[in-house]
Amino acid sequence: MNTTYPKISIVTVTYNAEHFLEQTILSILKQKYPNIEYIIIDGNSSDKTVEIIKKYEKYISYWTSESDKGIYDAMNKGISISTGEWINFMNAGDSFVEEDTICKIMNELEPETDLIAGDIYYIAEDNKKSYKSHKEIYYPLDNMFCYHQTLFTKTYIMKNIPFSLEFSIAADYDFVLNCFLRNYNFQFVNFPIANFLAGGISEQNVIKARIEDLFIQSKYLDKVDNIFNSNAYNTLKSLENSSHNMFFNRLFNNLLSQCYHFHLEKKNFVLYGYGNIGKIIYSNFKNNIKYVIDQQYDILKKQYIKPITVLKNSPNELIVISVLGREKEIIDELINTYNIRKELIIIFNL
Repeated sequence: MNTTYPKISIVTVTYNAEHFLEQTILSILKQKYPNIEYIIIDGNSSDKTVEIIKKYEKYISYWTSESDKGIYDAMNKGISISTGEWINFMNAGDSFVEEDTICKIMNELEPETDLIAGDIYYIAEDNKKSYKSHKEIYYPLDNMFCYHQTLFTKTYIMKNIPFSLEFSIAADYDFVLNCFLRNYNFQFVNFPIANFLAGGISEQNVIKARIEDLFIQSKYLDKVDNIFNSNAYNTLKSLENSSHNMFFNRLFNNLLSQCYHFHLEKKNFVLYGYGNIGKIIYSNFKNNIKYVIDQQYDILKKQYIKPITVLKNSPNELIVISVLGREKEIIDELINTYNIRKELIIIFNL
């Protein structure tokens, strides 16, 4: 390994991605840059993902396969392990455009740069490829202004400002916006860095992604009322009569219908999760909620939000899970770690 080149940590986060992971691994292993630390963080996949990782194990600096609290929790694990001067996230399904991509980036690097990013090729579901440039940074409160697959960040910055687990889709936007407002130096290159595969989590959850954008922007605006002039708000407004909005309304009505089906208005219960769904439940049933469990309790700083460890002495609590997508993992933890009986756990079918 040539130590005259700054070490770059490339982190791949994956879960049940047997159809996409190998192309990502090969893309990284083929890079001509001579000082790469490659890390894979797998979320305890149940398909052949781990078999693929083991196939290339001798080329991987570090890998693990274990349950996590979502994509950004896994990415934070990668950050904590990284020892490179720079760090990049190239997740399963994405790839570098050329074998000398990293060399080109480092050759363009300016001395004062803290974060450097570029353009992408967007690969649609029909494999049609289109070129997409990074956005200008003049209006950072409008939207995400770079693609995370193309972003190379000084690792110490990410160790100091890890991804917020408050967001399940837009924590990367929160990160770059935070960096911009802390006056870290951004540099952009005008060539494609990554192939970006369509169908990611933000595309699958358009409404939720825009809601998270709004919340992130509201944290940094001098006047919160200015949020109504933002692109994220206008996007939601434009969906007012669309199928997206009709779906959101059905989702909301379905959620409340199930709450009343479980007679939550007549029971006292513990709410697990204070995300978008959790906030809706709390606003409608707060008189019935003993307290809320959330992994971000120390950040949310509300008296009624507590860490999950409070359940150690409360095995008979009725628990309503509002976190979507991790229900099985949460139920296993509640039963196996905190001795909660399965019949006391409520999940929603949304």
